[in-house]
Amino acid sequence: MLALSWSPGFCDSQRRRGAVSKKAAFQCAESNQFGWIVHGLWAQSANPATCEDISVTPPRKTDMHPRYCKGNLPKLAPSDILPYMCMQPGEALLQGEWEKHGACDFDTAKQYFEKERELFQALKLPDSTMPKNELFQWMKQHNPQLKGRWLGYEKHSGELRICYSKDFKVIDCQK
Repeated sequence: MLALSWSPGFCDSQRRRGAVSKKAAFQCAESNQFGWIVHGLWAQSANPATCEDISVTPPRKTDMHPRYCKGNLPKLAPSDILPYMCMQPGEALLQGEWEKHGACDFDTAKQYFEKERELFQALKLPDSTMPKNELFQWMKQHNPQLKGRWLGYEKHSGELRICYSKDFKVIDCQK
């Protein structure tokens, strides 16, 4: 699943909290103007097993998907991250997504980031955010590969999610 985030909305939410976090400083700097960005490319399981998430009150069932398959990994070199900063603007974001998700399915960070870039660049994205149904309609109208597909949406964050098969063909996201 490719998760896309509307950067201006994310940065506005950071500012409303009182300050932009250090991790989001590059993304939310006044001199940078990002639109839609990649949050991450995540392996998903159809009908996954669940576990009890006790980090929230009350505890709830949470889907178990591949995460942190190789544990804590060495910090990526700046030269490994720099080519992807306009797509996924943040050193901590890139490092974190590689460790949490990418290392489960790719041999190298470069392979993971290149696949993200390939999928991201294959999409035509609107110049603004919009309500979910309008966004889905816009995406399907401007991206023939999405026609007839069920897209995903995270209402809390406003993230758009596009699901892919293991060979990276667009498939329906779970309803």
